[in-house]
Amino acid sequence: GGGGGGGGGGDPVPSSRSLKAVSLRGSICVSLLTLPRPSLSLGRVGYTDGWRDATFSFDLHNESAVPTACRFTSLPPEVEVLSAADDAAGGAGGGGGGGG
Repeated sequence: GGGGGGGGGGDPVPSSRSLKAVSLRGSICVSLLTLPRPSLSLGRVGYTDGWRDATFSFDLHNESAVPTACRFTSLPPEVEVLSAADDAAGGAGGGGGGGG
C-alpha cells in the first residue's frame, strides 16, 4: 500500500484558525521649520556697493512640538553661515566677496 496522508505521531494540524487583535496607540512628530517671509531682500550688492560683504539674517520658526535641528546644503562657496554664538561674539561677516 501506498501511504498517503497524515496521521501518525506528528503534531496535530489545527482545525481552525485564530486571529489575535492587539490594540495599539502611538504618536508621531514630524519636524517642520518655516520662514516667516517667503523672500529676503539684500538690497544693492556687488559692483554697486564696491563688493562689500552683505550680511543678513533670517529667523526660522519651529512648527513642530519638539526641538528640531537644521542644516544648509548645496550653498555656493561665497556664502558663509554663522551661528548665533558667532554673531553675538562679533564674528566675521557673512556673504561673499569676490570682485575684480
